[in-house]
Amino acid sequence: MYATASVEADVMNVLRQFADAYANRDKRNLLDLFCPNQDVVLLGNGCDERNVGIHAILGQIRRDWEQTDTLRMRFGWRSVSTMGQVAWLATDCYLFVQAGYRRAEVPLRITAVMLQTEDGWKIAQLHYSSPISVESDADTCLE
Repeated sequence: MYATASVEADVMNVLRQFADAYANRDKRNLLDLFCPNQDVVLLGNGCDERNVGIHAILGQIRRDWEQTDTLRMRFGWRSVSTMGQVAWLATDCYLFVQAGYRRAEVPLRITAVMLQTEDGWKIAQLHYSSPISVESDADTCLE
């Protein structure tokens, strides 16, 4: 079920377009990347960042933009799979954030589900979270 090189490139291109539109605060191009369905989902790192529907997603993105001066993403490792008109991916990402004089590079993990439409691949679900720490071989999830 691994995606062909061509499909992987197309799907990752959508994610890169998302990153570019997010960084450039380009609402129109950003929203064009999502499925128009009412059940499109964006899940963020915060407890309150569960967004269902394009209007909720837009609200989350606006809030991100209001709280920051700079947002840039770069991607690392990835895995892309597909079956029919559906593709799903997982990728490591580094988010560079600047708000005033404060700067940080936040490691993220992103998963997404995309649907192939007449207009190309569209994001149906996007989830990003930040791993909290590196566990040693002796660590458990309870420590």
